[in-house]
Order: sequence, then C-alpha cells, then structure tokens
Amino acid sequence: MPARRFLHFGFRVHDIERAMATYRDLLGIEWDAVAEHAIAQGGADGGPIRSKVTHGKSGDGVEIELVQYLEGTPVDDSVLGDREGVSHIAFVVDDLAAERALAVAKGMRIVGEGAAPRASWIFLHDERLGGALVQLVQLNG
Repeated sequence: MPARRFLHFGFRVHDIERAMATYRDLLGIEWDAVAEHAIAQGGADGGPIRSKVTHGKSGDGVEIELVQYLEGTPVDDSVLGDREGVSHIAFVVDDLAAERALAVAKGMRIVGEGAAPRASWIFLHDERLGGALVQLVQLNG
C-alpha cells in the first residue's frame, strides 16, 4: 500500500481574522500570512471558488489550515452544510491518480478536486469517514 503522510486538519471559518486571533490568544498558534486563492474549477459544482487561507502549527508541529470562502460553492457546502468547524483531514500522497482509482474502487465519492501551482488534490466523502472530508494532496515539485 502506498505511503500517506498526514498534512493538516482543515477548518472552515466564517471570519478568518477572528479565528486566527482566537487560536493565537488561546493556544499560542502563530499563523502564516493570509493568502487569497481563486481556483477556476474548485467548487462543488465544478465552478470557480475564491477563498482566504492560512496555515499555523501547534507547539508539537501539527498543521492547521483555516479557510474562509468568499465566492462560489465550496465542497464543504455540498457535504457539511454552511457551518464552521473541522471540514477535512488532509494527507500527502505520491500518486494522486492511483489514489483516486483506489478510493473509487473502495466506494468513496469524489466530491471536489482542484489544482494550484503548489499541489493537486481531491476531496473524498463517505459516511464511513465519520463526518469529515478527506483531502488527498499531491505536492508539485
């Protein structure tokens, strides 16, 4: 079986600056600069999506991603509704095409996918995953 490495926990938030301040004040997490991303075909409906994203790490190195959607239909909406909280758990994979085929063969639903200069990814949903999406990410380079 190919190796998969934990990448991050992804949280959907409605106000990224407020969430950053709260995690910083409560848990001491320092955040990367907020970046705005526009992806032409990243939405649940295959349409464009625009979001604000930042990453931070806990004291023991666990990465957390905060995402605030600005435009489009996020994958989170199609499966989790319009709520804040843990939306996905991300893993790095070496061969996204092989992982896609394996997931489909095991009955998983691919509910979103996208690509950016840094990575390509798919989002998987299945009731056996306990309510969160799983994101498989192949880093470029």
